[in-house]
Amino acid sequence: MTQAAALSTTARLLLNMSERTTGLAAGLVQGIDPSTAASKPSIDGKVVDCNHATFIIGHLAIYPAKIMGALGAELGESAVPASYDELFEAGLECKHDPECTIYPAFGEVVAHFQRAHGVVQAQIAKLDDETLTGEIGGSSRAAEFFVTRDVMSMFMLHDHYMFHLGQLSTWRRCMGLGSVM
Repeated sequence: MTQAAALSTTARLLLNMSERTTGLAAGLVQGIDPSTAASKPSIDGKVVDCNHATFIIGHLAIYPAKIMGALGAELGESAVPASYDELFEAGLECKHDPECTIYPAFGEVVAHFQRAHGVVQAQIAKLDDETLTGEIGGSSRAAEFFVTRDVMSMFMLHDHYMFHLGQLSTWRRCMGLGSVM
């Protein structure tokens, strides 16, 4: 983590949680065969309707750009590739893709996830408490739901992530991969 003494209190808390969740995500993607990452598991020949690894990591990879926008920062390398919006946005169906023709390659999705998180973490590390706890502003869904930047960042980088990383942990078990804990 960035030098704690140089960080605002809010940045320190956000970064600590974000580094934990991105670290857990890094562990969870280890050992996943890219050729099965976009497949849903099956039991007795019946496909289990759940989110697969590519969808989960792709979905989580779009949120750093949303946070950067709420912070009023340039998106830089957190900018979401155009195809990600139509594949990974909230509310979209995760499609079973055993031929790997619908979703981008798993390695590409993981690389964007890691890059985008590095960008948002670096941005948060630069900000003072007043900026981080300020109102999002505007009439976006995020501004209405979260009101302040720190609350949005906390939810997006922790609560939301832990929900989806739990899905990934279960998917791993269904695919015959071991525990990461």
